Amino acid sequence: MTLHMFSDESKARGYITAAVVVPAGSVARVRSTCSSWAMPGSRRFHAQKESSVRRRLALASLVSMERDVHIVLVESARGKIQLEARRSHLAALARWASDAGVSRWVIELDQTVQAEDRRTLSSVGTGTTTADLEYVHLLAAHDAVLWAADLAAWSWTRGGEFRAGIEPLVVARIRV
Repeated sequence: MTLHMFSDESKARGYITAAVVVPAGSVARVRSTCSSWAMPGSRRFHAQKESSVRRRLALASLVSMERDVHIVLVESARGKIQLEARRSHLAALARWASDAGVSRWVIELDQTVQAEDRRTLSSVGTGTTTADLEYVHLLAAHDAVLWAADLAAWSWTRGGEFRAGIEPLVVARIRV
């Protein structure tokens, strides 16, 4: 089965990256569902900036897609330098994606680290089993499935009912 992966990070409590993994044939349906989370007139959904009610509705919507959506989490200890953490998270996700058969990886664009991301992924690429793992950087406004990754990262760091809500979707937790 061909898989696509979408990732975003949270820096709220340590450094965590959440990757949402979706079968290629389900991406359009998941994207359409995630698109419904944005407020009318808004270009995107951003968990940190949404009301508690909107976050809960989005979380329920995400959980309702449990047959098509799985989450991989990469966590670092608090106090790790963010750029180091990002490098190790990207490398860990690249290895996981390669082993899982991910063919396309969408990373939320952060222009301040995009060149470093490319260097990191280039160096990891030689050690993966799938040479054809394509990755792209996109703004969250350009792909609504990135909103699911944002919500997953936010929910995990937030804890409580939000973490409990996404826990059934988590297929891997990687500590680096």
